[in-house]
Amino acid sequence: MARKKRRHGLASNPGAAPGTLAIPADALRPTVRVTTYDAQRFESRVCASPKELARLAPFDGVTWIEVEGFGDPELFDVLEKHFLTPRLALEDVVSNSSQPKVELYESGLFVVAKAVKLGNPSELEQVSLFVRGRVLITFLDEPLHVLTPLRKRLEDQDSYTRRHEVDFLAYRVLDCVVDTYTPFLERLGACLDEVEAEAIERPSSRPLRRLYELMRDLRLSIRVALPMRELVNALRHEAHGYFKPDTLPFLADLRDHAQGIVELSAHYRDLGTDVRELIHGALNLRMNQIMRLLTAVTAVFIPLSFVTGLYGMNFEHMPELDWRYGYFLVLGVLLAIAALILRWLQRQGWTRVGDE
Repeated sequence: MARKKRRHGLASNPGAAPGTLAIPADALRPTVRVTTYDAQRFESRVCASPKELARLAPFDGVTWIEVEGFGDPELFDVLEKHFLTPRLALEDVVSNSSQPKVELYESGLFVVAKAVKLGNPSELEQVSLFVRGRVLITFLDEPLHVLTPLRKRLEDQDSYTRRHEVDFLAYRVLDCVVDTYTPFLERLGACLDEVEAEAIERPSSRPLRRLYELMRDLRLSIRVALPMRELVNALRHEAHGYFKPDTLPFLADLRDHAQGIVELSAHYRDLGTDVRELIHGALNLRMNQIMRLLTAVTAVFIPLSFVTGLYGMNFEHMPELDWRYGYFLVLGVLLAIAALILRWLQRQGWTRVGDE
């Protein structure tokens, strides 16, 4: 059975003391992968237990600790005692509900980012980072493919990341997170184009439900796009001490990517609004045309009803009753009246539906 996803909103333990780790009962057992590298050496292994992580020997190069799953309180005790991860930061990690942000602690730099997990519907996944010295710790509540390309690149000795310090690795992690928005927005754009084409060619209420699903995903994107842009700006200004001068240009490029996500999200939001108004306008126009046609039909039958009602009165002395051709004459008058009214309505455009 699939694990029930937690909602990404407010913290689930209101009123608890600061630093309380409210680990969900359905949290996955953690998998801890430790990667150490420098320009010449590379090693990656999975720690069998938190105790093995606590015995991790110092390394002259970069150490990357990946935590996937939060179902072991002992792991967080090790991270707090041996790697000086702040308790408040661990609370944000476990709650899995923080907005993108940057926090500066005495022991290191803590960053919360949001990645997009494609699906139906798409979901936000929190990716947390803690940088201290030459150690980077990343947190995910479940295994994802967000950082898989980065792991593969680190295996290559010629990788640009292998020749840089932990600050560049932190940038690369955030770059992988921001890159998850690109296929998400591309898919949204393609779907919006399909809905728009269908709305123009065959206006109906059928694409409305799909459009509202797309608009929901767009709201999801816009909700985190702006905080992600502010996060990158904070890294370049408030937390610039954690990044070397040769890494700052890459952060500027990351800021441009985040800005592009904000602008593209706003563009698709406006496009979705336009398509929704197009559908509503087309439906209202069609309804008006139908009502106009019904009015035209009514206009044809009103005089006919008057004539037939006139001759339906039960008076004994009516001149036409004894006339041999009276019945056929009345029918001819009725048809002539109907034809004249219908012709006039056609010239006025009241009988056309769907061709305007």
